[in-house]
Amino acid sequence: MISFHQPAKSDALCLLDAANLPTADLTEAHLNYFWALTDQQRPVGIVGLQPFAPYGLLRSLVVSPCRRNQGVGTRLVQHAEAMAHRMEIAELYLLTSTAQEFFENFGYRAVKRNRAPEPIRHTQEFCSLCPTSSQLMRKYLRTK
Repeated sequence: MISFHQPAKSDALCLLDAANLPTADLTEAHLNYFWALTDQQRPVGIVGLQPFAPYGLLRSLVVSPCRRNQGVGTRLVQHAEAMAHRMEIAELYLLTSTAQEFFENFGYRAVKRNRAPEPIRHTQEFCSLCPTSSQLMRKYLRTK
């Protein structure tokens, strides 16, 4: 049985560290907006969201190597987007160094980093954790 739930911090750190994704700023408060997809008690992927309505930062999408190419990442992105929509987030941003094509499949488009809204620019992920070579991407969830 596969289900979504809030991950334990240790599970989130384990998956993120294994994928070399940033964890330095991950707090218990962040985990209120993280979701794990679990298969038989074992997390197979996680995704996080930092809400700053009307903006949000999609972060920390990772899928266990043994479950890649099975739709887990797709389900995680769709779940995070649905949650962002409920939080009245109109624009969802993300930073990626390796998955631009994956996110383009969901309607995210590359934007210049200087176009990021102030709340996104002030996140640790944007300021220091992700390299400046990371691509900033945006998706409109609601029309203006």
